[in-house]
Amino acid sequence: MKDSRGYPNAKGHDRLRRSAEELMEKGTTPRTSGGALSVDALTLLYQRASTPETAADALKLLHELRTHQIELDLLYEQLQANEHEITEELTHYKSLYEFAPAAYLIVANDGVIIKGNLAAGELLATSVMALTGKALDAFLASGQEGIVNRLLRDIEEQALNTPSTETALVDLRDGRRLSIHAKHAINGDSVRMILTEIPAQYSES
Repeated sequence: MKDSRGYPNAKGHDRLRRSAEELMEKGTTPRTSGGALSVDALTLLYQRASTPETAADALKLLHELRTHQIELDLLYEQLQANEHEITEELTHYKSLYEFAPAAYLIVANDGVIIKGNLAAGELLATSVMALTGKALDAFLASGQEGIVNRLLRDIEEQALNTPSTETALVDLRDGRRLSIHAKHAINGDSVRMILTEIPAQYSES
């Protein structure tokens, strides 16, 4: 949305300009990250500053260029800070996913595992690396493929309306029973799953 000055984010630019001018007045400008003026530009400014008729305009232009350079440096510092913050946040959530006590899987719509965490590898008795690219039903007992396919189909149908969590019970090859809670990813290109082992005394016969 445009403001009264006719272009977006004018208030943000005004704040940036005030910050740059204050730093110039205090003599505490940030380290220059952008390119310096070219020799031709400096020569032209010097020539104009040496001529009484154009000296005032040259000084104004020099001040404007310096202010603009400081604005760019401030923006660069802010971008660096934002990038650092995003990197830290990404590392945090990646750690939460990889080392969570619950078994998580990211599965393609056709049932092939895209990624799993350490708990998923332990639950399925394989390494995390070995999970990637394997079909989920490869870890299940014979005859369980239809359950997984039906689960994925139901999730696909739900994605067309209001995405919701679907649940299914499956048996592993070693006889253990799992509960799968699955939901479509927001972008619809994969399915998020939580696998929970059901203790034998609660398993259905």
